[in-house]
Amino acid sequence: MPPKRAALPTKERTLFQRLIQEYETKKYKFGLKTADTILKKFPDHGETVAMKGLLLGSTHRREEGIELAKKGVRLDLTSFICWHALGILHRQDKNYEEAIKCYTQALRIEGGGNINLLRESAFLQLQLRNYPPMVENRLILLRMQPHLRINWVGLAVAHHLAGSLDAAVRVLEGYENVMRDIPDRNYEHSEVLLYHASVLEEQSKFQESLDLIEASSKRIVDLRGKQDAQARCLARLGKKDEAEALRRQLIKSNPENKRYFAGLLNLLGITETSSADQSKAVEVFNGLQADHPKSTAAKRLTLIHATGDDFKTQATAYVKSALVKGVPSLFSDLKSLYQDSAKQAALEEIVETLRLEWAPVSSPSADGTDPPTSYLWSLYYLAQHYSLTGDSTKALHYIDSAISHSSTLPELHMVRARVLKRAGDLLGASAAMTDARLLDGQDRFLNSKAAKYLLRTNDTVEAERIVGLFTKPDAPSPTYDLNEMQALWYLAEEAEAFFRAGNLAMALKRLGQLDKTFQEFWDDQLDFHSYCVRKMTLRSYVNLVRFEDRLRSHPAYVRTAAAAISIYIKLHDEPATPAFIEVAKEEEEDAALAGLSEAEKKKAFKKARQAEAKRLAKAEAEAAKKKKADEAAANGETVEDEGPKPDADPKGLDLFKTVQEKPLAQAGKWLRFLQAHASDRAETWVGVFEVAIREKNWLLATRAVVQLYKLDKENDKVVEMVVRLKSRLPDLNAAPKPIGSVISNSLAQVIPADKPLATYFTEALQSTSASNPAHIFGIAKAALALGRTDEAISLLLNLPTSISTSTTSGPRLLNNALKTTVEARTLLITLSPASVEEFDSKARNVFPLANAFKSSDVKEGP
Repeated sequence: MPPKRAALPTKERTLFQRLIQEYETKKYKFGLKTADTILKKFPDHGETVAMKGLLLGSTHRREEGIELAKKGVRLDLTSFICWHALGILHRQDKNYEEAIKCYTQALRIEGGGNINLLRESAFLQLQLRNYPPMVENRLILLRMQPHLRINWVGLAVAHHLAGSLDAAVRVLEGYENVMRDIPDRNYEHSEVLLYHASVLEEQSKFQESLDLIEASSKRIVDLRGKQDAQARCLARLGKKDEAEALRRQLIKSNPENKRYFAGLLNLLGITETSSADQSKAVEVFNGLQADHPKSTAAKRLTLIHATGDDFKTQATAYVKSALVKGVPSLFSDLKSLYQDSAKQAALEEIVETLRLEWAPVSSPSADGTDPPTSYLWSLYYLAQHYSLTGDSTKALHYIDSAISHSSTLPELHMVRARVLKRAGDLLGASAAMTDARLLDGQDRFLNSKAAKYLLRTNDTVEAERIVGLFTKPDAPSPTYDLNEMQALWYLAEEAEAFFRAGNLAMALKRLGQLDKTFQEFWDDQLDFHSYCVRKMTLRSYVNLVRFEDRLRSHPAYVRTAAAAISIYIKLHDEPATPAFIEVAKEEEEDAALAGLSEAEKKKAFKKARQAEAKRLAKAEAEAAKKKKADEAAANGETVEDEGPKPDADPKGLDLFKTVQEKPLAQAGKWLRFLQAHASDRAETWVGVFEVAIREKNWLLATRAVVQLYKLDKENDKVVEMVVRLKSRLPDLNAAPKPIGSVISNSLAQVIPADKPLATYFTEALQSTSASNPAHIFGIAKAALALGRTDEAISLLLNLPTSISTSTTSGPRLLNNALKTTVEARTLLITLSPASVEEFDSKARNVFPLANAFKSSDVKEGP
C-alpha cells in the first residue's frame, strides 16, 4: 500500500500555501526557506519535498530537483501536487513522455478538474502528436469554461490536426453562434473566420467557404487573405471570370508578389510544357506589364514563357535595365533560365553585345544615359555565366578585367572565388574570398563566405579565427557561439572538413551538434502551442505544426544525416580506427613542437608550464566559485546562471569511444528519421542499403534498391546497388517462404528474375546514360562487385575523357562531374596507384585549374 499522507497542522499548512505562492511568483529564495522550515518538523511530507525539488529545478539545480521530486512522489503517491511538480521538471528537461505520465496521474488523482493540468497536458499531447487524448482534454476544458474563446478555438484546432474536419467545423460554428458581442474588425475574430473558411476549403466545401466569407465580410480585417481564399474557391467552383477579377485585384495590390501571378496562370490553365500555353502566357504577361509598368516580377516571369525573338527582345530590355542600374543579383535572378539551352545562348549573346557596346574603346552614347559602371557589371555577369557553363578560362579573363577596372569592389573578388571553386582550385578560391573580406572588414556576410571557403580547404583553425571576428568576445570559442546561434552552414562545413581531414571524432561531434539544433527547432514549438491559440493566428499555427512534422526532411538535415551515416559505415569497414584516439592525443600534445629547434622547444615547454599554472589557478577559482554557489543555494539564495560550462569533450574523443563499438546501430538511428521524414530523397535509400547489406538484412537492402529505383530509375547508384545485392544474396529457396518470395518479387521490378547479372551489367555499360561520368563511376563500382577489377580500372581511367565542356545535358553536369572525378581518383588510388598519374593527366585536360589533379610540386609552389 502507498504511504499514508501526513496531514500538516494549521501553521505548517499556512506555510505550505505560502510556499506555493512563492513558487508561482518566482520568489525561489524565500520558497526554499519556507520549504526547509516545514521539513524541519515534517521531513517526510511528500508535497513539501516535491515542491522543494521544483524550486531547486528552477534555480539551475535540475538533477537534484528531480531526485527530490521523485522522493516526494514516493512519500505521497496520492498527491497530485507531487506528480504535477515532477511533471513540470520533466517538461523543463524536455522529457515529454515522462511529463505526460506525471500529468495524467495527477489528473487521475485530482479528479480531472484542474484547468492548468488539463491545459498543460493538451500542449504536451500535441507536442508528441497524441491527438485523441489532446482532443479529450480540450473538450473537458471547453465544458468547464465555455465562456472563454481560447477553449473553443483550441478544441477546433485539435480536431483539425487530428483529421476530424467535420468536428472542427461544428466547433467553429458553435463558437460563432456563442460569441455574438464581438465588435466589427476585431483582428482575432477575423482570423478565426478565415481559419473557419480554410477548414471548409480543405473539406472541398468551396461554396460554403465562400458563403461564410461573404456573410462575415465586414468583420474580416485581412483583405488580401480574404480575396486569395475567395479566388481559390471560385476557381474550384468553375467561376473563372470572378476568380480572375480577384486575382488581378491581388496583383494590383502587390505587383511584385510572384505567387499572385502564379495563381492567375493556374486559373487560366497555362502550363510551361505546352507551346500553345507559352504564347498565351506571354500575351497575358504583356497585358500585365502594360497595367503595371513598374512591376519587375511581371517582366521577369515573362521570360519564363517567351521564346525565340520575343524572348530576346524582352530579355534585352530586362538585362540592360538591370546592368545600367548595377544590380549584382542579376545572374542569380536569371540562372534558372539556363535549363533551356536556347535561352542560355540568347542571354550570352545579349550580354556580350552590351559589353561591346559599353566597352571603353567605343564612343560614348549620344544621350549620355550609359553610365561607366554598365561595362563593369556586364563583365561581372559574363564571368558568372561562363563559370556556370564550364568555361573557367574565359570566366577568369572577364572577372580579372573587371577587377582591373575596379579593384575595390568586394563582389568582383567573390565571383572570382566562385569561379575558381567551380574550377576545382579551392586554395585559389579561398585566397580570392579572403581578398573580398579584407575590402570590407565590417561585412559579416563576406566574413562568413571567407570562413566557408577556408573550410573547403580543410583549414579549420583559420576558419574558426575568421568567424571569431564576429562572434561574442566572451564566448568560450567562436564555434561555441555559432552553435548557440544555430549556424547550420558552419557546423555542416566544419564537420565535412574534419571528415576529409580524417578527424572522425570532431566530425561526429559537429554532426551531433547539428542534430541537437534540429531537436531544438522541434522543442521550440512547445511555446507556440499556447501563444498562437491565444493570439488566434490559427492559419499560421497549423502551417507551423505541419512544417514541424516534416522538419527532418529539410535539406540541411538530410545532408547532416548522410555525412554521419558515411562516418559510421567507415568505422564499421575500418575497425582499426580506434587507434585514432591515441593518435589524436599525441597530435594534441606534440603538434606545437613539430619542426622546432632545441632552444625553441625549451621556450615552448616554458610557455606550456605557464599555461598549465594558469589552468590550475583557473580551475581552483572555478571550484571556489562553485562551492560558494552551492552554499548560497543551500541557504535558499537564488543561483544566477554562470554562463556556459566548459566543454567536457573538446576533441570529441569521448563521443568517439561511445559510438565506435556499434557504428551500424548508430547509423540506424539517423536512418529511422530519414525513412520517416525524407523517404523521397535518394540519399535516404542509399544509406539504408549501405547499412542493410553490411548487416546482411537482405529484405531491407532489397527494399532500398526498389525504393531508389522508383524514385529515379537513372540514378547512378541503381546499377551498383543491384549488382552488389544480387552477387551477395544467398539462395532464396532456403529462406523462409514469405521472405524469399518477397525479395524475389520485389527485385523483379528492377531486374527480371531470369536475367543473368553479367547480362544486366553489360546492358548498363552500353546504355546511353553510360556517357555520364556519375554513371561510369557507378558502373565501375559494379564491376568491382563482380570481381572485374581490370575492367573497373579501365572505366575509371576513361572517366575524364567522357566529360566535355560542350555537353548538351546542361551547364551543371560539368560542375557535378568534378566531384565525381575526384571520387573516382580516390578509388583508383586503392586499385591501381600506378595509373593515377595517367588519370591526372586526362583530368587536367578537362579541369586544368583543379588542385586535386596537380602534382605535389605544383600544389606546393616554389
